[in-house]
Amino acid sequence: MNWTAILAMVALVVSVTAASGAVSVKDYGAKGDGIVDDSAAIQKALDYAAKNHGGVVHLDAAKYRIEKPVNIPEGVTLSGVWEAPHHAQLSNGTVFEIYAGKNAEDGAPCLMLNPSSAVKGITFFYPEQRIPGTIAYPWTIQGTGMHNSVIDCTFVNSYKAIDFGEHKNELHYIRNCFGCPLKIGVHIDKCTDIGRIENVHFNPHYWARAGSEGIPNWGDLIKYIGDNLIAFQFARTDWEYVHNTFVFGAKIGYHFMAGPDGSVNGNFLGIGADWCGRAILVDACQPPGLLITNGEFVGSDKTDIFMEVAATHDGVVQLSNCSFWGPASQIAKIDGKGTVSFNQCTFLNQGGAAELFTIDALSGDINISNSRFWMQRPDIRLGK
Repeated sequence: MNWTAILAMVALVVSVTAASGAVSVKDYGAKGDGIVDDSAAIQKALDYAAKNHGGVVHLDAAKYRIEKPVNIPEGVTLSGVWEAPHHAQLSNGTVFEIYAGKNAEDGAPCLMLNPSSAVKGITFFYPEQRIPGTIAYPWTIQGTGMHNSVIDCTFVNSYKAIDFGEHKNELHYIRNCFGCPLKIGVHIDKCTDIGRIENVHFNPHYWARAGSEGIPNWGDLIKYIGDNLIAFQFARTDWEYVHNTFVFGAKIGYHFMAGPDGSVNGNFLGIGADWCGRAILVDACQPPGLLITNGEFVGSDKTDIFMEVAATHDGVVQLSNCSFWGPASQIAKIDGKGTVSFNQCTFLNQGGAAELFTIDALSGDINISNSRFWMQRPDIRLGK
């Protein structure tokens, strides 16, 4: 037997693996059986990649039990097998079964992203989560620094899914992420340069159809989401680009607010909120404003107002080619010192409170042009 040749071949395989930047968590002890805690093994693989010029750490199709937080170092991608949006198929693909952070909402996230790091192709599931008896967990994914990316991930029942806001960040990127978050879907803050969010879809059926133990009654799940979920929340972010996003059944679909670091401006194209308590809630935005185009907003029978602009608002909100319909009675209640405009919009407010004005502008500046009021009820009231 030519041991020299065999050793040379082994060395060649190792060198090729190192050169390609590809690392398998199985080589560092991960079992992927859903029984043994794989947190430490995954962390070892990530740390190895970080020390060897970065690269991709691969997760096979398996169930990985996660009992401790995992840190993804700079320049490293943690990648499961999913390469497209996917439903909560817990028997297929790469699944993280998360036990870390139970009853510790302010604790470390399950996955922490550092600059130029990414998470791809993973299904996140919390086996012990219940409704009623909801358990608070930290963020599933959180990021800091420049270029954090979350791609092709499904959040089956995350308490809070994605946070690019607790820490300073720039150029975050969220794409093809679906699921049923319970408290917050995406939170953005402290972003001083152009984040991007596209193809994100939140709907309770991602948990309801997961085929796992502990799935809540549909009515209980819908009520909980309607009472608690803020799907997309934006505080300080400059030039945010949001494209093709959707939520069903939330308390608030899109929440624009101010934090200690300021408020938001950005471009929101093709966004949707169906059956939400408030499809849009604007507490604050920057003077460059919110540019909302091709939006579709459906109210529920549990509220009278589709869109609310609060008395604290002093920025600019511009809605163009948007459609509002459903069993809520008032399209917009507008307060504050800012400017709100509707251009080429459709208003089909079918709620039972026919005495309410379709648009109730209590204060501020308002511009309405080329829009269709379908219902036979009071259209516009102008305050001071």
